[in-house]
Amino acid sequence: MGSANRNKGRLEIGHHKSAVMRPHRLLIDREAADQLITYAFVGLVIISLLSATAYLALGGDKNVEDSSSTVDWVDPVVEIEDDSHSHTDLLAHRLKTDNMQLIDYHNLNCDGNVAPPQELDNVAGRPCYPEYKNVGPTPGDSSEISIEGNFMEDCVKNPDGTGGCYAYVSSYNQFEILDISEPNNIVLLSTYYAEIGRMIDIKVTPDNNWVLVNHELTNSDLDPIPTDDDANSGANRLDVIYVANKNEPIKVAEWNNPPAGFHNQDLHVDCDWENAPVIYANEECHLFLYGADPYPEMVEGDSGTFYKGTQVFYVPLGFESWLPTQTDEDQNSSREIIRWGGYSPEPVTTCGGSIFNHDNVLAKHPITGQQLLYISYWDAGLRIVDVSTPPAIPDPEGISWPQDNEVGRWLGCPSADDGWYGPDGGGHANLTSEEWGGSTGALNGNGWIHYAVPYDHLLCNGAKDTDPMETWDAECGTGPNDAEFGINWRHLTMIAPEYGTNTNHTGYIWTIDTTDPAKPFLLSKWKLPGSSILPDGTEHPHHYIPGGYIYSPHNGDTGTNGNVYWTHYHAGNWVTDHSDIWQDVEWVDGIPAPEIGYPAIAELAETKTMGYYLPSGPTWIEDPTTTLGYDMADCWASCMIPFDWGLQYDPRGYLFISEMVTGVYVVQMDEDKNPNFVYPPLYPSEDE
Repeated sequence: MGSANRNKGRLEIGHHKSAVMRPHRLLIDREAADQLITYAFVGLVIISLLSATAYLALGGDKNVEDSSSTVDWVDPVVEIEDDSHSHTDLLAHRLKTDNMQLIDYHNLNCDGNVAPPQELDNVAGRPCYPEYKNVGPTPGDSSEISIEGNFMEDCVKNPDGTGGCYAYVSSYNQFEILDISEPNNIVLLSTYYAEIGRMIDIKVTPDNNWVLVNHELTNSDLDPIPTDDDANSGANRLDVIYVANKNEPIKVAEWNNPPAGFHNQDLHVDCDWENAPVIYANEECHLFLYGADPYPEMVEGDSGTFYKGTQVFYVPLGFESWLPTQTDEDQNSSREIIRWGGYSPEPVTTCGGSIFNHDNVLAKHPITGQQLLYISYWDAGLRIVDVSTPPAIPDPEGISWPQDNEVGRWLGCPSADDGWYGPDGGGHANLTSEEWGGSTGALNGNGWIHYAVPYDHLLCNGAKDTDPMETWDAECGTGPNDAEFGINWRHLTMIAPEYGTNTNHTGYIWTIDTTDPAKPFLLSKWKLPGSSILPDGTEHPHHYIPGGYIYSPHNGDTGTNGNVYWTHYHAGNWVTDHSDIWQDVEWVDGIPAPEIGYPAIAELAETKTMGYYLPSGPTWIEDPTTTLGYDMADCWASCMIPFDWGLQYDPRGYLFISEMVTGVYVVQMDEDKNPNFVYPPLYPSEDE
């Protein structure tokens, strides 16, 4: 039968000419890079913008020659701001490829008030009302978004209160809860406001009952710690909010992590902890928290105790001990958490680069069954750590757990003297430490790994292992255990950097084969397509970042049939196709050799560009900036609009995007449409 992604289109994008951009082995011109870093940006206001034009080829059957016509589209990435272009001109950024459609939008106005009554500060949320959807004011400051629900049951809500699909958006001083069961009619249910700011990451349990948010002390100059009578312990905390009643979120616990709190966190409910301590053995399931804290690895705190950047906590009695129906005394006695372990890369395995944990993602490996942390460790690259079996005795400083449980790693340079990570091994890209890390590595789009996204399933030519077998290509055989074709079922993990400024590049999204998590190796890499104009007026082969993180990759998610989605701040949200990467790799002697890895690859595969979407307010409102009260001077969003922080993929075929100034967007790509989940836009079309 046909491939699961038989009808995928793709973009063939160039700058001033039609071109297919195929990633090759890393080729780095150090002399040119050193020259480029000296470019000054004093000419930004006097160099006129040379219009950027590229070409979009909308494909049909990807396995058949296509004669469809080429249409023009505007490259959304414009580095130089002058009389012809402003980064705050919202309508000038109303750009997308033809295969992307806005389904719905919410500006996150709850009840017409930006803040709640004083008695609710830091204690409880408040319900929201549908009549305030997409009217001013717009609260802004949206950052991360998480979604949970029974999506493949079309979010049906059961009589016992379970079911339904919800989105949770962290927004600096608050977070919002939306019902997204109908993607074309999303409803804001409630908002929870905290006087302490920089609430930037948010996670929710699969049952949609508990939310975990962080407060990170980074922008204290913009949001000082309050001193009134309800001031809490400061912007260095994790908070737990009970959200079983989506209209009335209630805070039930908080934990401090001086000096600055966590940047990112994840959680896991473990119902298989066989060697749990006797005093906790009667618990049916056990709750673990994983925090990413870069500060301990940069400076040791005043306590004299060195806690590592990846910190694991155990919650002895679980979330259920904090039900708001309990007395305050009962709740306080159950709010204990125990530091159970820690991890940090061994310095000898980092090529001498910077070490700090920016983000970690927990996922179960579809082959080994291990619970793995995929950790983004800047120049120390991707680290894969097994946290499946916590010890019975806490190891708070991470002397051995999970320190000794690093399963695998990937960074561009050899990080050992021999073996898989040695100079002749398969677990790197054969770069020197200077080519991979630090300022010289960044100039070429390398190092500075900020975010990692593993697939939760195996892929074969776009099909996943849970799809009906009749939809698989012949090369997929009978599945991952097929003696001949099982090799074609692969597990992929995408990693990407983040740069505040980069005069030469915007950074690569790297596709790493993690089928064997102990032997990761590089398959492909992708950057924002197109070329740019430098301040001296010359054309440059890459886009670049004049400042303010403007076009850097940020956060991403995986989808169906090999699609991957990534925010790029002011460059919008991009979709790439990874379905054919395994079959498109050119192997030495034409024989796939994953056991050898990178040295066995003659040419890396191409990561194909599918499309992009720039959020720019609701298209049915003529002047959304004025009508909805957007804060166009919001420098938490680097004084630019759009400025896209996070996104999440709904497996029904919809993309939920959090844009920092304007709110939440629901977008669908044509190639993601599923006839079982049809939710067309309800707003008036531009033609009406």
